[in-house]
Amino acid sequence: MADLAALSALAAACAPQVAPATLMAITQVESGLDPLAIGVNGPHRAALRPRSAAEAAAAARRLIAEGRDVDLGLGQINQRNLGSLGLSLEAAFDPCRNLAASAAVLQAGYRRARLAGAAGPAALRTALSFYNTGHPTRGLRNGYVAKVVAAAARVAPAPVEPAVRPEPPAAPPAWDVFARARARAVFVLTPPAEQPS
Repeated sequence: MADLAALSALAAACAPQVAPATLMAITQVESGLDPLAIGVNGPHRAALRPRSAAEAAAAARRLIAEGRDVDLGLGQINQRNLGSLGLSLEAAFDPCRNLAASAAVLQAGYRRARLAGAAGPAALRTALSFYNTGHPTRGLRNGYVAKVVAAAARVAPAPVEPAVRPEPPAAPPAWDVFARARARAVFVLTPPAEQPS
């Protein structure tokens, strides 16, 4: 399992279009924050825990050759999506590339939700359902969306109230009618230099 703070910073860098807390909640549910996770779907479900990215890619390649359906890496990107996301099996186990791919899948679901008329939190819940099942409501019915929402509360707790509250800013001096004395930058307009005749 990866360090949450480091992974959150990586998400901000690699997938800036999605809030890191959202990606952390998804990856917590999908892989337990394990960049090498392999989920095997189907009647004989299994989860493998390889020790290196090379070992993970080899195991995934073997499973796919056996006809198994697998999900890969932090965001559990399904093997069928690798081509459209521009990922190789090896790249699926690179945390940065996997987070970027996860964000792309979530964004595509969000666009679909918005086109169907959903807005705000409802659109995000529908996008999460698409992420999990490819369907607008199955991920709601199977409990996946509720798990991600619960994970979001764990990985992104409410901000802590500061122990010392800052003092309110002092009123500007009476002469400073536009309160410019507190400005961090002052732009001074100067008349243009006179042109020689």
